[in-house]
Amino acid sequence: MSRLLVLAVAAVVAAATWLPGHAVTFHLMQIEQVIGGVGGDTSAQAIQLRMRAPGQNFIQFSRIVAWDATGANPVVIATPAAAVANGALGDRVLIATPAFLAATNPTAVADVVMTNPIPPSYLAAGSLTFEDSGGASVLWRLSWGGAAYTGPTTGAITNDADGEFGPPWPGALPSTGTQALRFQGAAADPSVSNASDYALTPGDAVFVNNAGASFTVQTATAVGGRLRGVVRLEPNVPNPFNPTTAITFELDRPAPARLDVIDGRGRRVVTLFDALAPSGRTTLRWDGRDASGSFVATGVYFARLRAAGRLQTTKMTLVK
Repeated sequence: MSRLLVLAVAAVVAAATWLPGHAVTFHLMQIEQVIGGVGGDTSAQAIQLRMRAPGQNFIQFSRIVAWDATGANPVVIATPAAAVANGALGDRVLIATPAFLAATNPTAVADVVMTNPIPPSYLAAGSLTFEDSGGASVLWRLSWGGAAYTGPTTGAITNDADGEFGPPWPGALPSTGTQALRFQGAAADPSVSNASDYALTPGDAVFVNNAGASFTVQTATAVGGRLRGVVRLEPNVPNPFNPTTAITFELDRPAPARLDVIDGRGRRVVTLFDALAPSGRTTLRWDGRDASGSFVATGVYFARLRAAGRLQTTKMTLVK
């Protein structure tokens, strides 16, 4: 095969990645759902993508970037390392921080772990872009904050007929409760405008990963217009620690409680408490061992407390 023919074939293959429905592409994608924090914990964030056509699972050629209220100071949120397995119309991709994984029921399993969350200062007004990995093309853009967001609202015509994704959604990116900002259209739908396309979920947000598993964001249970029970999980002491740390939680009344240690991928390491807890403070110690009694590796772990209809987490660092 001549060098000229090789180049021609390569050009055809490259161009084919832009064709709707082609097996080797990632361009026809929605930013379907975003949460900027859970219960005020802005380290618990998640982004859910949804495929607008079959064969959009080659996400290793993409990235997600956050921008501030002026459309400046970009922060790369996620750079997927590999394709996901499922690429049918409507299939999702779940990108989430470790703290988010520990804030759902059941514990979420992310397709891509987000180690660089959206900065808290961007949550009032800002923008998220789904781009090719080199940043040459914005394929989908979600902006929020209404008039407080003054940056670009444009992107490629791949997912919006006129390339104008604005005006922005009028509110802040949700972070204080369990609601998420969600695209209201069907899987195949393109963008019209962020202001009309998006709305808050009516209750606890439900996120879905590429395998089709669903994870509900935890909620504080309300009784008579107030929270049922006061629950507080304190930071572990010492932190960082080696080999042992103390974890204390406090309840204002007796209630069933469970305290787990979770690793950075949201997997349970060991359960330290699972019983009826008394009112007042309860202190437990973790010696860095898993459920089988083996010492775990150096790294970041999370204490996760479920009690009185609430969920709280705290970050722990084990050093050796």
